[in-house]
Amino acid sequence: MTSMVADFLIAAVLAGNIAAQNVTTEAPQDGEVIAIEQTAENNQGVSESLVQEGTADETVTMEESIEIPAEPSENLVQEEKVQEKKFDYDIASYITRYEGKDEINRNYNIRLASNAINGHILQPGDKFSFNQIILEKSNGGKDYKQAGVYVNGKVSTGIGGGICQVSSTLYQAALYSGMTITERRNHSLPVAYMPLGRDATVSWGSVDLKFKNDLSIPVMIESVMKDNTLKIRFLSQSNPNIGNIKVVVSPYKGGHLLSRIREDGKVDYTATSFYKK
Repeated sequence: MTSMVADFLIAAVLAGNIAAQNVTTEAPQDGEVIAIEQTAENNQGVSESLVQEGTADETVTMEESIEIPAEPSENLVQEEKVQEKKFDYDIASYITRYEGKDEINRNYNIRLASNAINGHILQPGDKFSFNQIILEKSNGGKDYKQAGVYVNGKVSTGIGGGICQVSSTLYQAALYSGMTITERRNHSLPVAYMPLGRDATVSWGSVDLKFKNDLSIPVMIESVMKDNTLKIRFLSQSNPNIGNIKVVVSPYKGGHLLSRIREDGKVDYTATSFYKK
């Protein structure tokens, strides 16, 4: 499923830097990883008035003008109600590691993308586009810097290098949180921060990471960089009752097959990954 267009950006390819360290999760391995649904007991929170001027017999008088506020829209009322409750139920999270001082530009890009998605709320039925969010919050992508990227299966340098670590980490957190993945593609080459079959590349104008909140409650994305780790969590205001979710990666026709398995044993999502050698 890999294609040349998956590695190109409109300005440059956005992908992971091979200098990054290996991934860690709650149990990071290239194989079965189980996201444990937390209970309420072990859950932790994050998460002048106007005047008019006139004249009468050359005397100026001031008269107070009263404004009647418009009725708030139904959507605004609903959003305010959502904000009244805290997003303190930890549905699931995923952690990856990144290099330190030697990767200044790459880490800058990671932080910019991480901050862009941090705090984003998805109402039931809402759709999420990684490219749309990070472009909206980075002056159309102009705020990103040059860093390591993959170009057609080769290591190069381009604008935004490193943000694919954010999209890949988000992809895994979304899987364990029960999000419906609608678009995802792997890199042309393996990335050091993520096991094979679990990454998600992005490319402005062509390749995106997209998913939908099909849960019955709102969710909030929390993305935090600290101590050379990137941790992305999906939070809610109450237990979404999604049960335990397994994500396994197995060999498949010279590539890798990722499967999400629900508590009842049903596979509700699969994705294949093929890398150049």
